[in-house]
Amino acid sequence: MPESYLIYGVYVSLLGSLLAAGLALLKNSFRVSNWLLLFSTLVGCLVGAAFLIFNVGQSLVIAKLPTLLNATLELNYLSAIFFALVNGVASLVVIFGSEYLQHYKKIYNLNRVQFLTSLFVLGMGGVLLAGNAIIFLFFWEMMSLASFFLVMSDGEEKSVRAAFIYLVMTHLGAAAILGGFLILGNGSLAFTFDGLAAAQHNLSPGMLLVSFLLFLFGFGSKAGLIPFHIWLPAAHPQAPTNISALMSGLMLKIAVYGFLKVVLIAGAWPLWTTVLVMILGIASAFFGALYAVISRDIKRALAYSSIENMGIIFTMLGAALYVMNKNGGKTSSLAILIFAYAIFHALNHAIFKTGLFLSSGVIIGKFHSKSLEVMGGLARVMPLFSGAFLIVILAASALPPFGAFYGEWGFIRALISLLQRHDLGAMTSLIFLVILSLFALTSGLAIFAMVKIFGISMLGKARTEIQHATEDHGEKQMIYPIAILGGVMILTGIFAKDILLSIARGVQAIMDPTVATAPAVAISSQEVFGIFVSLLLGSIIFYKLFQANEHKERKYQTWDCGQPIDASMEYTATAFSAPIRFFFLSLLQRDKSIVATPVVATNRWIAKKSFSMKLTSAWQEKFYKPSSKVVFWLADKIRLIHTGRIQYYLLLLLGTIIVTLMIAL
Repeated sequence: MPESYLIYGVYVSLLGSLLAAGLALLKNSFRVSNWLLLFSTLVGCLVGAAFLIFNVGQSLVIAKLPTLLNATLELNYLSAIFFALVNGVASLVVIFGSEYLQHYKKIYNLNRVQFLTSLFVLGMGGVLLAGNAIIFLFFWEMMSLASFFLVMSDGEEKSVRAAFIYLVMTHLGAAAILGGFLILGNGSLAFTFDGLAAAQHNLSPGMLLVSFLLFLFGFGSKAGLIPFHIWLPAAHPQAPTNISALMSGLMLKIAVYGFLKVVLIAGAWPLWTTVLVMILGIASAFFGALYAVISRDIKRALAYSSIENMGIIFTMLGAALYVMNKNGGKTSSLAILIFAYAIFHALNHAIFKTGLFLSSGVIIGKFHSKSLEVMGGLARVMPLFSGAFLIVILAASALPPFGAFYGEWGFIRALISLLQRHDLGAMTSLIFLVILSLFALTSGLAIFAMVKIFGISMLGKARTEIQHATEDHGEKQMIYPIAILGGVMILTGIFAKDILLSIARGVQAIMDPTVATAPAVAISSQEVFGIFVSLLLGSIIFYKLFQANEHKERKYQTWDCGQPIDASMEYTATAFSAPIRFFFLSLLQRDKSIVATPVVATNRWIAKKSFSMKLTSAWQEKFYKPSSKVVFWLADKIRLIHTGRIQYYLLLLLGTIIVTLMIAL
């Protein structure tokens, strides 16, 4: 394929998104803008896929502006993977959103949401194509500001508060990334990413360490790593559901891409920093899964599930960096494979988490509540939707034959390989053992959380009235994107080995073309899929044969002691998660109360009881609230110098300039 076609395709994708944003500012233009955004994202997906399929070199320059600090747009193997992913998934979200937003046009300004969504998608695409720091930061800010305004689209106080928490964290992260780039660029942002490796060698060990920590905080806070995650479970539930899907499914992957871009090109980092990445990653995975289990808000539970998966990805990245460091800063087959597992899991998470959030939008629309406590019985009236939702739930549980299973299983095998190395110290071996154990525990908690979300919302009797208890044409338009995402998850499982090998070759081309890539998995995913299908069919046949030989059953009503059975007797989300909550009580912040009111004053044994429980984040109570008090205290002290006299302010400005010049010179 001629390279010019790909270049024109990128222009169509970016300019189409920009034009869609402009059209959204016009009155009654929502549909036209939505169609244009859909076309732009589909073109972007095709461009990324074509680059990967036809293997157009290592890098394709899209545009170069020497007059603007050497600003460059380029497409390489790594960015093409994420560019195809972002645009492909975004196109399905656009289809979902066109119908979903019509149900909430009294709450949201549709044109404003469409304008910001177009800029949001454009910002993510621009970050992926950025060839130097200045363009990267420009599109990073576009992405962040657009998502900030989208979080508070409904104008409610809770949404505005969540949006400003997100704004503070995202700009602290952006400042950290800016600082990291300034250190690597020796005070300049005009350098290209290809020059990162050379810039790294010119830094002292201390400055190199500072730059790494800045990048880790900047990208880690955007990815929702603990303890920088406070914005994520607050912002994602408040945004419109299609925006929650974009933020959790795609924006978090932009942070992964940014971190990957820096660490892959720049090369080796201090050994203990790689261990730090693994510790932050596995802690995020464990606590994210734990809070996903105990959360009763469906979107909040999915947000914590995103923290869990981001933690898994960063644990993989830390392990790959560790292997590189132990190999003298050079690449190895094992490091390349672990990087490939991390990228593959990021792709899978983008797909199934988008499907989960879109599904939550359908569920919330039926019950008019985000609380799992009022849901139930939806599978009876929406069988098509429940089937699609079940597929993405199983994919999110990382069960075979879905793609997420192969990424996690491959990483487990890599950890076992690391533990068999003879050059590991006792402390490092202990760390890897703890990581492996917590990884297994986290996987179990993640499955528990997914079972809770599906079982409580879809099965049993309805706890409240289901609105429009049918699957009409408009709702089917929202279900189809979810079903497509579920189908893609099956395909990523079937072709997991081929995808992993392709990703590994791309990582190898970026890091060191001289290293040979080992096979990604010992057994092909097609064989695993065949075994799974054979066992499933065999189980069904065996069950039918066994059932045919049994005596015919007669159905009776459940013995109920003369009391009618209703939905209030079913398991609630709180009750379902009680064993996990009790076991990890020391790690959770819980405020629980039970109030008993006697029905008859003379008989205290017959009483009506009311139960309430409030769960708060331990990180918020122990870290962020004390930190905010310190900030407010400092603000009060600084306010003392606000005298209102212009001469005093000019003197402070002069002193600042003198100190800055002394440092610079």
